[in-house]
Amino acid sequence: MLNLFLLTVSAPALAADEFFTAETMFPASADAAEKSKSKDKKKDDTKKSDSEYTGKMKGKILGMNWEPYVQPNGGVQIDASTTAITAGADAGIRYWKKKLQGDLYVGGSYITAENLSGYDVHLGDQTGYRAKYWGAGGGVEVTYNGQTNTKTGKDVLAPALGAKIPVEIVVGPKKFYGKAGVTPAWYFDDSRKATAGGPVPLGDEFEWHAAAGLKWEQFKGEIGFAQLITPVGTYNTPTLNVGWNP
Repeated sequence: MLNLFLLTVSAPALAADEFFTAETMFPASADAAEKSKSKDKKKDDTKKSDSEYTGKMKGKILGMNWEPYVQPNGGVQIDASTTAITAGADAGIRYWKKKLQGDLYVGGSYITAENLSGYDVHLGDQTGYRAKYWGAGGGVEVTYNGQTNTKTGKDVLAPALGAKIPVEIVVGPKKFYGKAGVTPAWYFDDSRKATAGGPVPLGDEFEWHAAAGLKWEQFKGEIGFAQLITPVGTYNTPTLNVGWNP
């Protein structure tokens, strides 16, 4: 953050009914002061545009503003045979410089149902462009996940390492917005590979989502819907994400 120190030399105070004012007595000094104020205003405007994404920046890394964040999330997954509850959280660093913005994050989630349990741990980075009323971005996420039938002990989705490619668009101002995106995923375990002509349109798994969000000071909340298509079934998930930037 740039700190500006302005050294001024003040003249003796004048009475309220004096004919001469400081501006007319010292025109050169007055002009310099006005120019300095104008420069200060431009710098303040630059700072504002550079930090309007959050207003809570912690400093700079490689010339980028940044702040930490924690975002709990959860939802209910519904398919033809079962209803499952998911809960988890992400933590990371949100970084930005003017209209370039991104998230570097790590997180995990747990899924549970009557005869099902599963987990997902992930590490990713997403970067994009955010203008006043729209934005777009994408990234890469490394994930390790699996699901098990608790009654039989057999894997529904074998634990496997994979990579996801999330792509997302955002419309609306930064405080009230809507967003939608797709996330195809590829896995390195043969048991998680999708068959040709199967239900998955792209990759070994495919997810699409839509949500509406609100940002107010350090609070962020989103409500939406997501559908995950896997070789073993399709999951429809109403979602609720809440976050707090300390």
